[in-house]
Amino acid sequence: RLAMTYKTVYVASICVHVNPQQAVRAMLEADAYPGPSLIVAYCPCISQGYPLAESIQHCQLAVDSGYWPLFRYNPDLVASGNNPFQLDSKKVKGDLFKLLAQENRFAAVMRRDPKHAQELDDKLKRSVMQSNQLMQVMDKEDLEGQFHKLVEGLSDGGGTDLGSVTVLYGSESGNAEEQAKNLLHDIRARGLKGQVSALDDFEFNDLPGQKIVVLVVSTCGLGEFPQNCKNTWLKLQSQELSMSWLNGVKFCVFGLGDSTYCQFCVAAESFDVRLGELGAERILKRGVGDDRDEDKYYTGWENWLPELWTALHVPQVPPVRAVPEPSYRVDASPGLASAPPVADDELAPPGATRLVLLKNMLLTPEAMAYDRDIRHYEFKIEGTSVSYKTGDSMAVW
Repeated sequence: RLAMTYKTVYVASICVHVNPQQAVRAMLEADAYPGPSLIVAYCPCISQGYPLAESIQHCQLAVDSGYWPLFRYNPDLVASGNNPFQLDSKKVKGDLFKLLAQENRFAAVMRRDPKHAQELDDKLKRSVMQSNQLMQVMDKEDLEGQFHKLVEGLSDGGGTDLGSVTVLYGSESGNAEEQAKNLLHDIRARGLKGQVSALDDFEFNDLPGQKIVVLVVSTCGLGEFPQNCKNTWLKLQSQELSMSWLNGVKFCVFGLGDSTYCQFCVAAESFDVRLGELGAERILKRGVGDDRDEDKYYTGWENWLPELWTALHVPQVPPVRAVPEPSYRVDASPGLASAPPVADDELAPPGATRLVLLKNMLLTPEAMAYDRDIRHYEFKIEGTSVSYKTGDSMAVW
């Protein structure tokens, strides 16, 4: 946090065991950032006193309890008018005492002086909650709007105005999360207010107070629900919820999956059916994005999106379309088409290295008309600045 006060340092807090997508995203952003970058990672250690076979569960508890928050601070986002701080673990939902009791350094204090240990635990809990509340405020997109709400004596949990859309996602690999966040951007571009959150990060008891809810949910493997929506799904199964619990809530669902699996988009289907059973009003038929389509899940997404804008009664095209900053600068050079000043072979993106292609072999049988073009490439890197180790990936332009 001290580094963030300089406003010129990229800072991230990560835990690979809990959210590998966030960790990879932070590393890529840090590598692309032109200034100094600082990434702090939570790593389990055998000296902490618990079996390393349980390290994933321990790391999950550290994040859920708020002991180790996940966030990214990217000063580059300020130039485009976006919030540089992004909180990736929004909700404190774990038992801090249970976490501390698993580690020798804390358990020793509990054994020697239980009363003092309880005092320290209570103090740490207050500190964690205050820190989480501060980061929640820092993560808000509309800080000025939040301030005016407080001045007027309103709270976020008191309901949503008619022009607000709540976008919730369940994502394992990051695809559903990316689509949900892009959708929020498009919603705001059409004049509506909105918020986006992972399903498990959203306060469950606030669901009945939302006016419009859009769910973007992926299905993992053989019908598995993503980790960041499992708790919400379990709560929705409660027999204590009445069939009118979500009366007044309008909703729609988009699912991502792979049709080669028998439980195709079962997570999205389950949410869609259950919300309807609890009294919510479905405003749009469930959309489906198939990883086997020509453009993967984008094919279904692009077909579903116009129907969503119609259901929300907003324009298909935003009234004002902001032009993004260019990725390249174009310099015009004199010359003829028959004799260009720069040969085609010399054109390459910044930072790219030209390599000689030694082998280009098709691995999928041509006669079977396989739907994917999978090839084996070999490049000559001797005498170049390119190096390669097992596990590296190469971007080919």
